[in-house]
Amino acid sequence: MDNKKRNEKILKITCDFLAQINFEVEKAFVEDVEGEEDQVLVGLVVSNPSALIGFRGRNLISVQLILALMVRTQVGENIRVLLDINNYRNEQKTRLEQTVRGLAEKCLVEHKNVSMASMSSYERRICHMVIAGIEGIVSESEGEGEERHVVIKPKE
Repeated sequence: MDNKKRNEKILKITCDFLAQINFEVEKAFVEDVEGEEDQVLVGLVVSNPSALIGFRGRNLISVQLILALMVRTQVGENIRVLLDINNYRNEQKTRLEQTVRGLAEKCLVEHKNVSMASMSSYERRICHMVIAGIEGIVSESEGEGEERHVVIKPKE
């Protein structure tokens, strides 16, 4: 199946799924993620995004997982699905990058480790990418499971 037909099918699966759980989709699109083979971005605009996104994006992650399983079953391909509701992911990324830069500055000034709150692997990856671009500090993930978090450390 070509990507255009596959993406149309993913869009239908997504809209049908959200209709079943009583969410009205105002706008939706599916596009291939540039540079990532077998990954698609499903972007949605809904009238009540907070219920789908949840506290710190936890519902969004769960809905994304369910959607990915449905896509894998119904499309028959192993496709990674990245779900974005009302542009939440871009806004989240911007906020997180600002927070990381502020904490990195604190680490550089005080020469002490700075621990961040626990977060998802997606959020930790963003943090590590920001830190990699700042001289004089490094980052690493610590903890297990839901307690996993990023620690920013001065370079030795």
